[in-house]
Amino acid sequence: MKIPETTQKLPQDYQQIGQLDLNENRGLAMILNLTGLGLLFGVSWLFLESLAVLRPAYLSSENILIITGMREFWRGVLLLAVSVVLVIVLREGLHGLVLWIVTRRMPKLGFRSLYAYAAAPEWYVSRRAHLFSTLTPLVVITLLGVAAVTIVPLNFVPGVMLLVSLNFAVAVGDIVTAYWLLRKPKDILVLDYGDGVKVYHHEM
Repeated sequence: MKIPETTQKLPQDYQQIGQLDLNENRGLAMILNLTGLGLLFGVSWLFLESLAVLRPAYLSSENILIITGMREFWRGVLLLAVSVVLVIVLREGLHGLVLWIVTRRMPKLGFRSLYAYAAAPEWYVSRRAHLFSTLTPLVVITLLGVAAVTIVPLNFVPGVMLLVSLNFAVAVGDIVTAYWLLRKPKDILVLDYGDGVKVYHHEM
């Protein structure tokens, strides 16, 4: 039987074989938060090191700044606030766009205390389609950020670096979800309800 890319009706011989909800396990949530923090600083450091190739003029200018080392504290706070908002808008915008392409329906947008999400809770999608929607924000924002560093004015470079680094930090949950799904059979169907995913597979 050919598995549909998307469907609103679960095939009769499919049953739930797994669920991943990163918010239910507080221990795991804490580990992911710490991992995200590590990625924030790790990617920032790698990005700064790569400037010797991407934008050597920046390293020789008086504008050089470590990712959080703005000269005035409030400028740093403003940069962080703007970057967080942009990351949320860009990530969920891209995620929602891919879901719309896949389902041809507007996705559900939601907010929790620490994050926003775009989901299609009424749709069962193939593993391939879900991985595409899950990883698109990470890949696209990273590539655009690297490209932008080479052309934006020098005083915009710290903001671009912070944006890309925050994107990696926020994407920890997506990376874990993608890894978890890759360990499942190829012909699964995935239901994304915003806070987590449920996986369905046909009976053997």
